[in-house]
Amino acid sequence: MSDEKGLLEGPGDFHPEGGDPMGSSGLVQIGTEDTLKGDISIRHVKHAGQHWLFSSFMTVGYILGTGVLVLPNAMASLGYVLGLCTCFIFAILSTYIGLLLGRLRNEFFPDCLSYKMLSRQAVGSVRFEKGLEFLTCINWFMTMALYILTAVESFEAAFSTNLCQSHWGLICVGILLPCMLIVDMKSMEWLAAISDFCAIIIIIMVLTLIATEGNDHPSDHKHNIFPPKESFLDAYSPVSSFIFAYQGQSIFLEVISEMKNPQLWPRSVYVSHTLMASCYALTAIVGYYFKGNDVPAFLPSGLKDGPAKTIVNLMVAYHVLVAYIINSVPLVAMLKRRYMNGADTPLSKHFILSTVLLWGAWLLTNLIPFFKDMVNIIGALCGSPIMIGLPPLFYYCALRRSGQRMGTVDAVICSTLFFVIFPFTFCSGLASAFKSLADNWANNGPPFSCHSSSGD
Repeated sequence: MSDEKGLLEGPGDFHPEGGDPMGSSGLVQIGTEDTLKGDISIRHVKHAGQHWLFSSFMTVGYILGTGVLVLPNAMASLGYVLGLCTCFIFAILSTYIGLLLGRLRNEFFPDCLSYKMLSRQAVGSVRFEKGLEFLTCINWFMTMALYILTAVESFEAAFSTNLCQSHWGLICVGILLPCMLIVDMKSMEWLAAISDFCAIIIIIMVLTLIATEGNDHPSDHKHNIFPPKESFLDAYSPVSSFIFAYQGQSIFLEVISEMKNPQLWPRSVYVSHTLMASCYALTAIVGYYFKGNDVPAFLPSGLKDGPAKTIVNLMVAYHVLVAYIINSVPLVAMLKRRYMNGADTPLSKHFILSTVLLWGAWLLTNLIPFFKDMVNIIGALCGSPIMIGLPPLFYYCALRRSGQRMGTVDAVICSTLFFVIFPFTFCSGLASAFKSLADNWANNGPPFSCHSSSGD
């Protein structure tokens, strides 16, 4: 969540209104990513420097979001063995990428504060930098649409009504519309803090309720130890869900820049990824164990009807709607700097631009109206290059500019990541996600039809 919300432009490179990155509280405001897995919130860390353990928790809080709630469904498609292997393989890859980015910052570019600065200093190409900025805008915008889609799914699960998905989307637009007047992050502090708290409570409550409700027993459902027999594209689709879950690497440089001792970043990487991998594996196993192959794409919708289900889903809706605003503010600010007068843009024009993006996100939720498909498209389109492809390229360019040779182990891993895993996950992920989208259109109706966003 993720590399979506502040990933290119950090505290020293991107200020939402072109002003002081320090708020009135004297705390640095760091944008968040891409990341329902990455759909967390603004982080506030002491400018004097944070302990490496705090950096670990900050990384977890930034990446770990409601995207974790799709992982039991992903495991249903992969089976226990391949599902757990996929979970831990991407945890290892993300750990290596985190260490690589730390090496780039500490050994080559100690003044680097963001992904955008890293691309500028390592690659040195203006076109490449603009291309990365465009990818970030796409990532931000699609993640904003995903948040609306998640809120729609939550409202549908919380209330038993005959409203269509597009109508719930209009309600979300109505809720968000007054918030389009927000021009900076200062007014979001408490909303974001409560949203963070909700994200933790949501996961705990969902797993507890699924395990203790008593209306479902594991023996009532079929489980797969190994992947069921299906086409390659159908089998590959859930892999993008795990990529999306670990997506968040572009915020790492911002976190490192706020550490008291950046050289201890590897400790933060090991601790944060151990926590995330454990949480992902636990959520996937518990959800799949109790719901089997019938586990919904959006886990909270599978809870037993009652007050607890309503509360959980309303918390999810609040969490993701706040996350929408957190994504919207930096994206609008960047567009204002590009095409308007930056911080001097009149509030009326800011509101119009924000509202246009809001309606655009609502339109996208109707074109891609299925939660799992939206997650997988973002994971493949944006997560693959940001998490897997770009860091090895940055490292190669940094070594080349400094006249150094890459070590054998790094050369093998980076070459595999850039030339094999990145193009494979990008191409296969997009093909699989769009095939799934087409199948859901065929089974549930075309865009703007009255159906569930789960696609089940």
